[in-house]
Amino acid sequence: MNKLKVPILDNCPECKGQAYLPAGQEVSNSGETYMRYLPCPTCNGNGAKTRWVELAKFATLLHQAACQHAHISATGGWHFSNGDVYDDIHISCTDCGAHMD
Repeated sequence: MNKLKVPILDNCPECKGQAYLPAGQEVSNSGETYMRYLPCPTCNGNGAKTRWVELAKFATLLHQAACQHAHISATGGWHFSNGDVYDDIHISCTDCGAHMD
């Protein structure tokens, strides 16, 4: 049985919605170096990409979009390793289950 799917516009997986990607260092006319950016080849520089999701997932996404996120919880914590500090904190809404980090 085929499941119904709908197209949604989501952040581009390649550029993560940034639209442009670093292409390398260039030198300006005044002799200063700067980072040159080019449009993302996956989304053609608009930062979005169409993806198909099942109808049940779409209903969940609609519920999460309408949620006020009044009740959130955080799991994880701060860690120290070899002088480095990092965290694995994940914040989510307890009402709709949306990941907010």
